[in-house]
Amino acid sequence: MRKALLLCICVAAAGYFGWVQFGAYQQREQARDLVDIDRERRVALLEIDGCRAKVDLLLSMTDRLLKAGGMLVPLDIGRDIELCLARGIMSASGRAEMERTKLIRLFPVND
Repeated sequence: MRKALLLCICVAAAGYFGWVQFGAYQQREQARDLVDIDRERRVALLEIDGCRAKVDLLLSMTDRLLKAGGMLVPLDIGRDIELCLARGIMSASGRAEMERTKLIRLFPVND
């Protein structure tokens, strides 16, 4: 009788553990899907102007950032410019401006 009760408890515990793990897996997949959707939405918005708005924003901040003691690009701007460079959607004029000001060096470029 004890062995049967112990077996039932073990099976129930294993089932519960599996159910919890499956729920966590579903949450991770949903979070990953939301990140992918957000990235594609950002790409679509960046493609509209060839990332020119982000480049202009970075250029307008350059003097202020350098005076503050270094060139730390705000995360959201840096993330979007990296995305533009990686996807090849940055306009020729935006890229030329970044190369002229040497800001392109702040971002990993895969040519």
